[in-house]
Amino acid sequence: MDKKKEFKVAVAGYGHVGKDTVKTIIENSSIMENRTGIKLTVKTIFSRNIDKVQNDKFLDRVEIKTKDLNDILNDDDIDIVIEVLGGMDTAKELLMKIKKPVVTANKALLANCFGELIKDRKTDIAFEASVAGAIPIIKAMKESLVSDRMEGVYGILNGTCNYILTNMTKNNLDFNVVLKDAQEKGYAEADPTFDIDGIDTAHKLCILSSIAFCNVISFDKIFIRGIRNIILDDIVFASELGLTIKLIAEAALDENDNAYIYVIPTLLNDSNMLSKVDYAFNAITVVGDRSGDTVFYGSGAGGRPTSSAIVSDAITLARNSLITDELRVPILGFVNENKNIKVKDFKDKNETFYVRFKSNNNNLLAFNEAFYDINIEKSVERNGYFMYVLKDVSINSIIEAIEKVEKIEDIFIAKIK
Repeated sequence: MDKKKEFKVAVAGYGHVGKDTVKTIIENSSIMENRTGIKLTVKTIFSRNIDKVQNDKFLDRVEIKTKDLNDILNDDDIDIVIEVLGGMDTAKELLMKIKKPVVTANKALLANCFGELIKDRKTDIAFEASVAGAIPIIKAMKESLVSDRMEGVYGILNGTCNYILTNMTKNNLDFNVVLKDAQEKGYAEADPTFDIDGIDTAHKLCILSSIAFCNVISFDKIFIRGIRNIILDDIVFASELGLTIKLIAEAALDENDNAYIYVIPTLLNDSNMLSKVDYAFNAITVVGDRSGDTVFYGSGAGGRPTSSAIVSDAITLARNSLITDELRVPILGFVNENKNIKVKDFKDKNETFYVRFKSNNNNLLAFNEAFYDINIEKSVERNGYFMYVLKDVSINSIIEAIEKVEKIEDIFIAKIK
């Protein structure tokens, strides 16, 4: 084999995903080589806790095991770096300093630092695994749908939340019961904040919307509302309307290039394909002016699916190194930024919403009167909760109307799609 088709890889991070990545490279080496003509070899693994790993047959086949990041930064023999560290600080240091192609699954780092990471960069960053695990959504948007004006992208991007909502819906279980079950089964972290508050979903949406709209979207421009305060009554109410609640991430572009980018619980009609996506699976719909609605579905998390996307990216970077800079696909899929894009606040956008809250001081009539200039499609009092379906109204208007009667902190709001 031509030496230029053999690539030495460094893996930074040897947790769950890092181990599966090394395992995939070693076990599927011949498959990849037969398909692509490229051979990947793991030369170096970096981990602060590498000396605590024992009885690991894959680690034993790696030449260098190190706790010093400089063993990657200063090694000219390394061709591609795979970053699966998690967290921000060390990962950012690595990506900012390394002058070689990098594969990363770090959606939080990308969402918060994309502009900084790609500015004047001379080498590739590949990040398929940062969104929806093994689902090839990044490559599809950057390459397969490159001829489309992407008018929107929306979907289920967090397996933990979808697992919780599916169990609540199918088994009539309370949120806290299902969350505990998800933690025991490894679907949810001990501290589930990033998942249930919608932050993880928003990180992924930031990446997808940046590609879709040819613009580096600022994470702080995204409206985020998670599922932390959902209760079983919300699930039952939605079911009575023939709807299913999912945590939906959406970036939508109107005809004036106004972009609304948001994460919010959403009541979906059964005719919507996303209503059928259950448990830890993810699904994403891309709306193109030529292709129409294109749906991507699959395993959105876990070491094996994520390693599939990571190693695929490493092969892509190896291929890229064999061609000229002019032929490479840009990091975010665009050469020139769309300066016409204006990101608007979703809280000001009129939609149809489901709203649920509890008041100890007022009756339903008082809130009905506060909503006098809002189209009330349905209002119900159940188990001490007030439940509304409100049409053609913004979140800001809903909150303002409620606060005319009473200051209430715990208000559950879901879009109806």
